[in-house]
Amino acid sequence: MNTLQKQTATTNAANEATTAQQNLVKEFFQKDSCPEMIESLNTLIEAYLFTENLSRVTPEMREHIVNQLRVATLIAKLDASNQDFVKEIFTV
Repeated sequence: MNTLQKQTATTNAANEATTAQQNLVKEFFQKDSCPEMIESLNTLIEAYLFTENLSRVTPEMREHIVNQLRVATLIAKLDASNQDFVKEIFTV
């Protein structure tokens, strides 16, 4: 296999991976919208934070809260990326 064939194979593999990832994101947002998912995560976090005994929120629960917030941020970024991708497809 020569250099051009290797580059072509690499480019094709990268394109297939990108397409697979984009399909995964598209399917993800077909189940629930981004705002619905983030609202659900925030509701769980609020339940932890606004309990009567806030002192009972353990360090492990705090870690879970941080992870929930990171997931909400990821979901928002994926949604924005997905919307940009869709706009790009339809304007070309």
